[in-house]
Amino acid sequence: MKNRIPRIYIDKNLKINEKIILNSSNTHYIIKVLRMNTQNKLEIFNDTNYIFLSKIIEIKKKIVTILILEQEKKNIESPLLIHLGLVISKNKKMNFAIQKSIELGVHTITPIFSQYCNFNKNKKNILKKNVDWKNIIIAACQQCRRNIIPKINHIENINTWCEISNKNETKIILDPKSIININQLPKNINYIRLLVGCEGGFSLSEVQKAIKHEFIPVKLGPRILRTETAAIAAVTALQIRFGDL
Repeated sequence: MKNRIPRIYIDKNLKINEKIILNSSNTHYIIKVLRMNTQNKLEIFNDTNYIFLSKIIEIKKKIVTILILEQEKKNIESPLLIHLGLVISKNKKMNFAIQKSIELGVHTITPIFSQYCNFNKNKKNILKKNVDWKNIIIAACQQCRRNIIPKINHIENINTWCEISNKNETKIILDPKSIININQLPKNINYIRLLVGCEGGFSLSEVQKAIKHEFIPVKLGPRILRTETAAIAAVTALQIRFGDL
């Protein structure tokens, strides 16, 4: 059985025969986690529809140098563009929902403030969270072999996010009180704006405002799901019906 070549993300344009010194994060991963040696192969992705086969040509103290050998076009992005509005939940739940949503093919994520979310809104904490979430997304892409890095937007208020309208976009809010399920949505959907609540769900006024802005309330079966389960279940169901699962 062919060994799986490890993948790393490099945030730069790449070309064949280029030598690259890896940053500290990738160097630590190569040396301490994977324990790789010179001549070992790596697969590089860089937010394009290309992957780059490379090899380690030098490991010197805390410096790793690689050589780009060849490139291959590889597009595995879903034809269904899902913009996930994810109300901020507790750390582990939020991180898990982001990670699994990326693995399932979500195109864009916007973290959302809502009435019932419990989040420290000071600027320092917000900036730190955005960095943490971006790193989770990159790590998820590294694992699931996506080559395009999905975008994570700055945190927005729920009402502001609901007011935004893009052409040909179907807007959905998860609501356990709804009588509509995903199988009852119109056919031939390509763009979805999906709003998922936190542990406390949405207030009545938030649901009403979302409906006013043309969001369709949708339920995920008869059981009440945890917030991280709801995000994963909704994205999975949408990908099965309209995407590439």
